[in-house]
Amino acid sequence: MDNRQGNTLQIIHTNDIHSRFREMARIATGIKTLTAMAEEQGFHSVAVDLGDHMDRMYEKTEATWGQANIDLMNAMGYRWVTVGNNEGLTFPREKFDGLYVRGNFEVICANLVDSIIGKLPPFFKPYVIENYADGLKVAWIGLTAPYQRFYCLLGLTPINPIEKVQEILKEIHGQAHIVVLLSHLGYNADLDLANEVNGIDLILGSHTHTLLPQGVRVGDTLICQAGKFGDYIGKVEIRYNHTKEIEEMVATCIPTADFVPDVEITNLLKRQKKQSEKILDVEVVHLGQEIPLSWVEESPLGNVLAHGLKSWAGADLGIVNSGTLLFSLPPGPITKKDLLKLCPHPINPCKMELSGEQLKNIFEEALYREVIDRELRGFGFRGKVIGWLNVAGAQIHYNPTYPEGHRIGEIWVGDERLQENRNYTIGTIDMFTFGVVFPTFKQGKDIRFYFPEFLRDVLQKELGNEKTLQESHLQHWLPF
Repeated sequence: MDNRQGNTLQIIHTNDIHSRFREMARIATGIKTLTAMAEEQGFHSVAVDLGDHMDRMYEKTEATWGQANIDLMNAMGYRWVTVGNNEGLTFPREKFDGLYVRGNFEVICANLVDSIIGKLPPFFKPYVIENYADGLKVAWIGLTAPYQRFYCLLGLTPINPIEKVQEILKEIHGQAHIVVLLSHLGYNADLDLANEVNGIDLILGSHTHTLLPQGVRVGDTLICQAGKFGDYIGKVEIRYNHTKEIEEMVATCIPTADFVPDVEITNLLKRQKKQSEKILDVEVVHLGQEIPLSWVEESPLGNVLAHGLKSWAGADLGIVNSGTLLFSLPPGPITKKDLLKLCPHPINPCKMELSGEQLKNIFEEALYREVIDRELRGFGFRGKVIGWLNVAGAQIHYNPTYPEGHRIGEIWVGDERLQENRNYTIGTIDMFTFGVVFPTFKQGKDIRFYFPEFLRDVLQKELGNEKTLQESHLQHWLPF
């Protein structure tokens, strides 16, 4: 008999599945298979998820406010989970507070507190120390990415993760043989933790979608992460001696495609699909005519969304890229399901101030072909390309034959010519505040984010405005 039997803790970990339900039946088989193999060898086995299991761009999550994910996680046998930004930031607060009520697992997250009471939400635990039959004691700690200026809008306050984990390690000193951190901080933050904090044996990471096939060793800490979208299942075997001291940690990432779909989960997914379609097949507006969309030139549907942002924020201008919309809208009934497919991004409206000079710079950049055709991943964007920049509240005269950076002529905001030294209020999208597409947006002042509304909520409201639908065919970009 292998003398390691009975002296091994197996941890099965998943991260950043983002509601890829088609992979979950295979993941379920993987968890069951690996668990059964561990039990045969006398190993302890635990399945954990590191956050962003949910993504509201998918029908089952959107229709059930994440409860489809919870039911699946229950059926798949997770023991511990932590919170990702897709759970913490894309649900209205009342939905977030009830998100995990039906969970048969524990939610571990130490650094996100209720802003009113100054304590963790009641469904969180900062850490858990679990005792195993052979006397092994394992401390499980959870941390999530501290998006301060976004969480505060939902009545939540993130705490510095390094300071929090140091506080916990001091509190539990001597109480556990192994310390495991469930992290939704991202790979670079995990590296910082491993370098700056002593006492963490294993960091199971997520958020940055990093694939670490054998993990990365930083001092005495092993960092593991299993990519994204359920393509891989992570497995770590921690082998320890009779005094419960770690002798070896071995990490692997197993392709989910290696497993056949679980029948029970497959049947559950079919039932969830019917339920979700019924919920989302609700008419929200009836269109009398088609509203076309283009990614390469100004189009009515992009203008509708720009008008919606201007109105939503009570701003001088509305600005949005047409790539946030994925297809034209036909005449007839438009349902919640249609809007979800049309605008699937977890992107929120926002308001800011920009000077006339800054606006002119943005409009110049918007005409660059490499900007219009740029493919983008991350920052909440679920589309393909950036597309044309749609504008409401302004007329921009430009010459497409002029050299780049010198194509903009006169700009009118309302009935007045744009003044470069004057500030204007802009209704736009939170993605632009990162400066990843148009760097000038990062210079915006007095930024206000609207949470938890998404762009599709703005669009739904504006599609019911007949005046906007008529004006959406007017040109705001005027070539000369």
